[in-house]
Amino acid sequence: YNSLSDGLGFEFADTIDRYFTKIQQLPSASAVRYDQVRVKPIDTFPFTIHYTIADTQIIILRVFNTYQKPIK
Repeated sequence: YNSLSDGLGFEFADTIDRYFTKIQQLPSASAVRYDQVRVKPIDTFPFTIHYTIADTQIIILRVFNTYQKPIK
């Protein structure tokens, strides 16, 4: 992202950190999508965070890019 716009990569990293904090504060806020995996969409970037709750731990499975570039 920094190659697209100066500082945008840092903004992305800060946004991800804020969402990790939100998930930590209220892990059950996101709906279960499949096999106990919850998905938290990120508002300002085309990404979602996929995670699960195991006992007292939150396990981040992936930060998934949802951007789809059309095939020509």
